[in-house]
Amino acid sequence: MFTSSLRASDAQLLHLNNHDPSHWVDPMRFGRGLATGTYRREWTWLAFVDDAATLPVARGVWWGPVGSVHPVELHCLLVHASIPHPEVWGAALVRSAHRAFADAGALLAPDVVVEVSTARRHEPDVERALDWRRLSAAAAGMPVVTETAGDEVTRVSFTARPLTAARPQLAGSRR
Repeated sequence: MFTSSLRASDAQLLHLNNHDPSHWVDPMRFGRGLATGTYRREWTWLAFVDDAATLPVARGVWWGPVGSVHPVELHCLLVHASIPHPEVWGAALVRSAHRAFADAGALLAPDVVVEVSTARRHEPDVERALDWRRLSAAAAGMPVVTETAGDEVTRVSFTARPLTAARPQLAGSRR
């Protein structure tokens, strides 16, 4: 079962902790995002094995700029460490949320964004954390990968739209 979060499910939502080296939305960050409107309960999704009375096995926290009608990025995709094939659960969660966003009028699927420590980027556990999220994003229709390394954080984005470096042709100009 996949569902957006409600105030009543805050304890369940915050029950999941990050068990791998990717950056995630912890309770403090989530609370600040709720207060500013960059995270919203309707943009926060949970996955349950049977029903919402059990503890969630996965969660996704989408982000949007203050005042945005729809989210633009998935900032946190977690699947409980005890669940085999996290890529399957991650993809199903992303697809369910994106379908709901589209039904609410969103024109573009939000990017899936994973941030990791630049210093640890090529360690095996970081590679595994990125790999299952890459598989989840691709299965959810987001196969285009962009990686940007900063001094402290490397940002890996998965999107459905290819990025192009083409410049628009101006009227009267020649190429």
